[in-house]
Amino acid sequence: MTVLVGAGELLTATARPVLLDVRWALGDPHGRERYLAGHLPGAVFADLETVLAAPPAPAEGRHPLPPLEALQAAARRWGIGAGSAVVGCDATGGLAAARA
Repeated sequence: MTVLVGAGELLTATARPVLLDVRWALGDPHGRERYLAGHLPGAVFADLETVLAAPPAPAEGRHPLPPLEALQAAARRWGIGAGSAVVGCDATGGLAAARA
């Protein structure tokens, strides 16, 4: 299984993957606005702060993993199902996309 793909590979893929745009950077709360200003066609916004992480807690850190049920519900809203190919992208070198 290939973990990293390029934009050209996405354009020529026979099965359209679900594209998750995880526009997040520490200290920059404007990810959704940046997504709305421009994103890959068909990409859905995956909010790291509210969907890909649970609220911060002293014992669990700044971005603890979300409850499984909440993540599954979000995945269904994004169009992810059994057997779906998923590609995460961001604007900060892949760190936020890796969270997805």
